[in-house]
Amino acid sequence: MPTEKQWKSPSVLFAYLSEKWPDAFNTKAPKPLKIGIREDIRALDSELSDEDLSRALRAYTRTGKYLAQLLPGATRIDLDGKAAGEVTEADAATAQAWLLARFAKGGAEQSPEPKPEPESSAKPDPKRAENKAKLSADRPAGLVVETKRRRSLGRRDR
Repeated sequence: MPTEKQWKSPSVLFAYLSEKWPDAFNTKAPKPLKIGIREDIRALDSELSDEDLSRALRAYTRTGKYLAQLLPGATRIDLDGKAAGEVTEADAATAQAWLLARFAKGGAEQSPEPKPEPESSAKPDPKRAENKAKLSADRPAGLVVETKRRRSLGRRDR
């Protein structure tokens, strides 16, 4: 049995799960897992703490390879690798949202540095200045905002 410190690593947890249930847990070619597989594991295995099991399943089901397999109608598998349901449209949409968010986050982190603003000594664009003059001629000189005061339900000056 691994030490408490070793359980912290998802790779050790994946190795443990794939050793016990190789048909269900394959990190190289994951398949959608049955809904409620946590309870099945809990019934058969008492070595993992609830926290470690939750961490392992969360890490496994959030890998890019696993999320990419969650397509509508794909077959879910149980611990023995047998069919145990299908991926719903909602589950597939959630998986796609996770992947898109991950790619968006990764793209933002890897984007090049923003370009510096052009210096103020650069020549102004004549067309831009002309458009600015037209816009300012159409606008009133001052902007007036009117607000209404809300009356409170319990007036004190009655």
